[in-house]
Amino acid sequence: MADDIVEEDAARPEDTVPDMTVPEEGADESGEEIPASPENDSMVPDAFIRDLKAFGESVRKNPGLIEQIRDVFEYHLVDMTDRRTFSRIVNALTMILGHGSTMVVATACHINAAAFFTDIKKQAGEGEEEAEAIAVLQHLTALYGNRIQEAYALSVGSLDEDWFTADINTFRREGEQSWMIELRLAQYNGTIAHLKMTPESLFQLTLIMMNEVKKLPAEAFDQEMIGRYEDDIQSFAQRFALKPDDGAPPGYA
Repeated sequence: MADDIVEEDAARPEDTVPDMTVPEEGADESGEEIPASPENDSMVPDAFIRDLKAFGESVRKNPGLIEQIRDVFEYHLVDMTDRRTFSRIVNALTMILGHGSTMVVATACHINAAAFFTDIKKQAGEGEEEAEAIAVLQHLTALYGNRIQEAYALSVGSLDEDWFTADINTFRREGEQSWMIELRLAQYNGTIAHLKMTPESLFQLTLIMMNEVKKLPAEAFDQEMIGRYEDDIQSFAQRFALKPDDGAPPGYA
């Protein structure tokens, strides 16, 4: 087959950095329980409000911190996002802000939701430091929230080899008879694969993959997933099967 199969370089193993996740509500760095906020159904733990005030004080004393935070985001987000991007950003911010303020910035940006800021305002009160910090966080989240949210989702994803995205496009150029299928795959480890093929090649690739699947035990797959796609799998052959000609005129059963 003369199809183009191009695989770009994956992220190098030596680029790995320690994973760092945002502490879940109800626990601090040591794993101890954090008292819940007095408001019902709050998204914001008390520890966040405490660190928010400290972040606001830092910004008031050094307004240049905002530009330094933006520099960190711009530097790390200029390249393709992979599952190490978020931890690299957190590590870099920690060098500038310290742990508490870094968690405030990283949490606000990766949650990336207006409702979260509404909840923060309810819990934070009307202090100048808190108001300053919230304004800065809203600005940063508006600029970088989507990308940080994507980086965070990758950082807590499944295995490196699992698919993060799979974009497929079927087309036939004007004036040409042949159909083409273009497939772009991205894994959690940052590897990109680009395949461009004819329908015949796609069918052959499907057969190759299905034959390989036969080697795996049943417990290797999620049975719920198998059940969900059972009808699609069974109807695959019928989609392309030619109906026999019984000689009946068109329109007759």
